[in-house]
Amino acid sequence: MKAITVLLTAAALSLPFAAQAEFAGPGVPAAVTTVAAAQKAADDTPVTLEGKIVRQIDQKRYEFRDATGTMTVKISQKRLPAKKFDHNSKLRIVGEVDKELTSTKVDAKLVEVLP
Repeated sequence: MKAITVLLTAAALSLPFAAQAEFAGPGVPAAVTTVAAAQKAADDTPVTLEGKIVRQIDQKRYEFRDATGTMTVKISQKRLPAKKFDHNSKLRIVGEVDKELTSTKVDAKLVEVLP
């Protein structure tokens, strides 16, 4: 049998596991957590927002609000949570910023209803 040697860098040993899991690599922006920050963020910046959907704009677009403001969130039918929600439900939306010529929105990859 061959012995397996594992080499760990000093940086890997000094970071807690959760912090290591959040590192996406060099040049990858950190996730933003507010509507205000998402509106100013670069295209494709990861976001994790918590707030409420105020209204449905059309089949895939919703107006989302948190304590810092409102913005449009695009949620495809397959990304909607199985659990029913309404304008009073607190949600977590994970996705990325989508900058267009005249607007900024978030493309949702995951939508969760929070307790």
